[in-house]
Amino acid sequence: MNFESENNNPQNTNFLMTTTKLINPLMIVWLIIQLLIVLFTMNSSDNEGLILFWMALPCLILNCIGVMIILSGKPKTGSILFMIGSVVFVPIGLIGAMGARKILNKIKEDKFLETL
Repeated sequence: MNFESENNNPQNTNFLMTTTKLINPLMIVWLIIQLLIVLFTMNSSDNEGLILFWMALPCLILNCIGVMIILSGKPKTGSILFMIGSVVFVPIGLIGAMGARKILNKIKEDKFLETL
């Protein structure tokens, strides 16, 4: 019987390294900005703040789901979800959309290099 841990498997470590490389720093910056928007508008007493809160919260949730899907091994689907959640906040949301677009470009580049 082999009682080795799955964490010591080099194949699992390689998968973890490649998926964390796909999370772009622009995406992390945009998640932090979105989280701050949600936190600052959560206790707002005026209508504009509440509207911004209810617009930002579903997009933040969608972006978090996109990041989890990227980390689970489906970067194309996760990046598309992340872009959808970011585009709502034009122009500052383009930060996250550009990060997700870089992931999609990397996937296309890797696929092209495999065909050579």
